[in-house]
Amino acid sequence: MMNDERARIGSRLTRSLPMGNVGLPVIIEVKDLVVEYDIGNSRFTAVDIPAWSVDKGAQVAIFGPSGCGKSTLLHVLAGLLTPNRGKVNVCGQDLGQLSESNRDHFRARHIGYIFQDFNLLQGYTAVENVLLGMTFSRQRPDRRHAQELLTRVGLSHRDKHRPSEMSIGERQRVAIARALAGKPELILADEPTGSLDPFHAREVVKLLGAACREHGCSLVVVSHDQGVVGAFDSSVAFMELNRAFATAPSAGGAA
Repeated sequence: MMNDERARIGSRLTRSLPMGNVGLPVIIEVKDLVVEYDIGNSRFTAVDIPAWSVDKGAQVAIFGPSGCGKSTLLHVLAGLLTPNRGKVNVCGQDLGQLSESNRDHFRARHIGYIFQDFNLLQGYTAVENVLLGMTFSRQRPDRRHAQELLTRVGLSHRDKHRPSEMSIGERQRVAIARALAGKPELILADEPTGSLDPFHAREVVKLLGAACREHGCSLVVVSHDQGVVGAFDSSVAFMELNRAFATAPSAGGAA
């Protein structure tokens, strides 16, 4: 009975999920994605997505409360986490066909990732952090390009400052510049405004969207902030996207 109900709900969600436009190239395609964790003697399903895709060049916001699995999905899309089941195709590559080291190389060449806590190296200046984003990609470190990116995010005057000498908003803008440094096809942003006040959050979202359009890369942002989500033309509620929440009364525990 439970399996019949699960199948019925899954079928309904599959029909209603926002998908890419037929005939357009996609940057992300997910099919029957499941991520599970063992908690004590129980197995917890954090993510269960029957089907979802994002068109190339699109800017999409995924919103939902903290702990609903948004960050888990982003980690899977970046190849940082291997799902238990399902197919994940990103930038034309089936991530399941790659070893861990090859996923690392693929991510460095094709994906820019913006972390919740910025992940800037404290001993490096702003421009050196941006240069580091080029080091792991197919791009050669180019100080001029790094300076241009800092200028694009309004930090040309802070290029020689270390993270400890910058505000939270400035650190986030350095993180954006670093994510763009490798000229990626896709930017994944995990709660990029979580540490910012509403005014600076709106400014960062505008900057991120404009920078991605300028550089021709797709953008997927996850956030619990409705103000951030409202800045995007396309958005999806993760509680609807994630079938795990349609079949469980309580699904806490995932990031």
